[in-house]
Amino acid sequence: MSAPKVQLHRQAGFTREYFDQINAIAQDAARRDDAGRWGIDGWVRLIHNLLDLQVRTYAAGVQALLAGPAWWLQPTATQPIPPEPIEVPARPYPRSLSVAQPFARVGHKDIRLPLAALTFLPPILGAGESSFRVVLTDNRFVGANYTGTVRLRRADGAGRDSETVTVTVGL
Repeated sequence: MSAPKVQLHRQAGFTREYFDQINAIAQDAARRDDAGRWGIDGWVRLIHNLLDLQVRTYAAGVQALLAGPAWWLQPTATQPIPPEPIEVPARPYPRSLSVAQPFARVGHKDIRLPLAALTFLPPILGAGESSFRVVLTDNRFVGANYTGTVRLRRADGAGRDSETVTVTVGL
């Protein structure tokens, strides 16, 4: 099940309010017509009310646009699809994972991910485990491929065994 999409709720609420106001104007016109007070003044009032609604709606849209980031620029409320697991040779001891060289965007080497924007799942590879995932914790960097080097160190402290793996992941 996906997470609720807040931006869709805002858009739906705005649209619902707009149509509710049109409905209120139409019901008012129908009541005046049923009471026998329609005539040319009723038509003029109806057109003025609809134009007023249109101008207020346009003004609200401009005000919202100037007030802050537009709804189409806001990130979605759902989490990105997790990247594919990275396969490494299995070892008979647990290994901790860390970044050995920063992850740089493919094609844009000047764009690097901050260390705080990455995490590993699982954070420690158990004995015999051979795969892990690089997970992005900062959604500002979603939607690109990154290349970096991961260091796998012996986590049990029994030795200084260490290896590095250069990986490219789509985050």
